[in-house]
Amino acid sequence: MPEATGRISSQAVREATGKDWDAWLAALDAAGAAGWTHKETAAHLATTYGLTPWWSQMVTAGYERARGKSIVGQTAGAGFEIGAQKTLPLGRERAWELLTSPRGLSVWLGDVPSSLEIAVGRSFTTGEGVTGTFRVVNPPQHLRLTWQPADWPEPSTVQVRAVASGPGKTSLRFHQEQLADERAREQMRRRWRDALAELEALAAGEG
Repeated sequence: MPEATGRISSQAVREATGKDWDAWLAALDAAGAAGWTHKETAAHLATTYGLTPWWSQMVTAGYERARGKSIVGQTAGAGFEIGAQKTLPLGRERAWELLTSPRGLSVWLGDVPSSLEIAVGRSFTTGEGVTGTFRVVNPPQHLRLTWQPADWPEPSTVQVRAVASGPGKTSLRFHQEQLADERAREQMRRRWRDALAELEALAAGEG
C-alpha cells in the first residue's frame, strides 16, 4: 500500500526488512504502536526486530502515515524528515572514498575547501552559506552532521550511510530530520535526489 505508507514500495521494504507493509502494519498494531510516540515505535523496531536506524525510521514513518498519525514527511519526534537512497556500482570502501573525496563532497555537501578534514567536531561553511558540524564519523559506513542554511533558524540533522548491497554494490542513503516544514522537506528532497544521481554517474565512471 504505497499510497498510505510513502514512496518506498512494499517489495523494497520486504527485501530490506523481511516484512512487507501489510505485515509491518499488522505487527505494529498487535504490539500497540497506535498509542506510541514516534521514538517508541522506532526503538521497538530496532530492539525487537533488529532494524537499522534508517529502516526503523522509515518503517515508523510509513506506519504513522498509514494510521493517520502524521502528514507525509512529518514525525512526532523529529519534525519533518526526508530519506533518499541509490545503489552505486562500487564496493563499500570505494563508495566511501568517492563520497568523502573533494569531488564527492562538492556534489552533496557543497563548495567547501578541498582540505576540509572529515572528523568529529570539525565544522564547515559551504559556498552556499550552509554551516554544520560533523557529529559522527565512522568509516566506511556512517556520517552524521548538522546542516543549517543561512535562512534557517534552527539546524537539522543529516545522516549518510553506505550499506553493502551485494558484490561490488553499495546503497548510499541520506536521511535528514528536524526540518521545519514541508517547503524545507521538498527543498532537501530535490537536493539529495540530485546529489545521488550525480554520485551514481561518478561511480559509473570509476567502475
